[in-house]
Amino acid sequence: MGKTTLLKILANLVDYDEGKIDKQNLDVFFVPETPQFLEYLSGYDNLRLICEIYNVPVKNIDEYLHSDNGIQSYIYDLVINYSYGMKHQLSLASSFLINPDVLLLDEPLTSLDPINIEIFKSRLRDFANENKTIIISTHILSIAHQISDEILLLSNKEIEQFENKFTEEELTSYITNFM
Repeated sequence: MGKTTLLKILANLVDYDEGKIDKQNLDVFFVPETPQFLEYLSGYDNLRLICEIYNVPVKNIDEYLHSDNGIQSYIYDLVINYSYGMKHQLSLASSFLINPDVLLLDEPLTSLDPINIEIFKSRLRDFANENKTIIISTHILSIAHQISDEILLLSNKEIEQFENKFTEEELTSYITNFM
């Protein structure tokens, strides 16, 4: 089992053979590494459709766009013309609009430029401050170190959980020894 599979299990997208997961009736939303949208709709229309599916007021889109500098400039363009990074930003926007109890993010920063990474990290902090849970799969240790209170390491089907109280160098050393 890998990181993506674990996230998909938590999101009830795939079955698992053993063990038990107690989500305590929490609303869970999964953002995949490769986002999928209806390409012949605009980004805005995709967000509107997602809001309708999840019973989120459509007015929330405009409020989100007003506070977000990352996707405003292309939100009304057809998604087929989006770059991978633009699609990823749209996917992240949909997750914040849905506002689940638990947000599962699979490699969310791989396609974002430095400015949008900072915008995204700020949004994650705001989300976490609402007493929400965020689980991020990443290979970028500096990001994990900067935004995580706790870190889970997955290696050879084993998971180790610990508080993020290390310096970045100590974290790197710890992870190297764990593997």
